[in-house]
This record gives sequence, structure tokens and C-alpha cells, in this order.
Amino acid sequence: MSVCPLCSNRPAKRFCPATDALICAVCCGTKREIEIDCPSSCPHLKAGREYEADKSVTDRDLLARAAHFDDRFFLQFAAVLDAIVQEVLTERAASSWLVDVDVLEVFKSLVATMKTLSAGIYYESPPDGPVRQSLFRRIKAVLDHAMQPNQELTDSALRPLQAIEVLEFLTISAQINSNLRPKSRQYLDWLGTRFGVPVPTESRGGLILP
Repeated sequence: MSVCPLCSNRPAKRFCPATDALICAVCCGTKREIEIDCPSSCPHLKAGREYEADKSVTDRDLLARAAHFDDRFFLQFAAVLDAIVQEVLTERAASSWLVDVDVLEVFKSLVATMKTLSAGIYYESPPDGPVRQSLFRRIKAVLDHAMQPNQELTDSALRPLQAIEVLEFLTISAQINSNLRPKSRQYLDWLGTRFGVPVPTESRGGLILP
């Protein structure tokens, strides 16, 4: 029996599509979405997520913050939320390396940008990295459009504080629906399922190299 190429110790019994090789169950369980850039189609990744979902308890603080958003909020900002989510999914299709933490960093950067706008001193705070910057521009364009008069996304022009509220909801939603591992796409997969967008075939897997 072959030896796992990741630990060079245990027997390799489980096929890993990210490495295109057999690895041991221990390395699969402990390195997935951390050292291994797992494709969303991997059956072991899916099984692991289902197991963790059964065992996990959502942070009470996150649930309390999520409860702040009522039906009025969703009615008022549904079109803006949908437009932003579509841009996230479009960026995912274009950028196979996009992961959940990238999306969260973009939301964080946009909140910082909107806060300067609400204070009357506009200053953009784009995140580092071309993938994150691309998503930042996509979502920023949606918000810029929503802030214009006579647009179709909201009844009236979106104000900076309202944009912050929208981004805070999206941030909480991402935190609740991701395991927040460095290479996790759990939130992105969840969004795709909710909006009927299949996992991009070009999403690649592999090892994270130092």
C-alpha cells in the first residue's frame, strides 16, 4: 500500500482531487481548506461540511446581530442585496482562486470606504490583491449606482449609512455560512446553491505552497 505523500507516514487510502493522488484520512481531515485547496466537488469535503454542520453551534453574538435585520430591511434593500450577490458569484466564475475570506475582506474594505463617505471625506480603502480589488470594484459599482437618483434598485437614493447596513448584513451572512478556513469556499458554495448558480468547472484545487 502506498504512503500518504503529505505526511510520508500513514497509508494512503483516500483519493484527493486537489492533489490528484491518494492521501491518508488524517491529512484529508486536518489539512482540507487549510493546506489543501479543495475543489467544491470533492465528496470528502462535502461529507466533512455535513458532519461539521450537525456538530456546530452558531455564535450567539452573530445570531443576535442577524436578528437586527427585519422584514422591513429585506423589503427595502432586496434588489441591492441581490445585485451584490450576483457580482460576488460573477467574480467567483471569473476568478477561480476567490475564497470566503477574500469576500469578507472586500466587505470590510467597502464598509471603511462608506464610513469615510458618510463623514463627508471620501476616501477609498481597496483591499490588497488583484482578486479582492476586482470584487471590490464590482460591488462598489453596485453601491454607486444605488446612490444615484432615479435608479431601479431602491425607492430613493441609497445613503452611505444604509450601504453600511447592507454590507454589515452580508458580512454576518458570510460569517454564519463559512467555516472561515483560509481556503474555504463554503459561503460561496452556499450562495451558489441559493441562487441556482453551479460551481464553476474551472475552480482549481491544490496544495498551498509556502
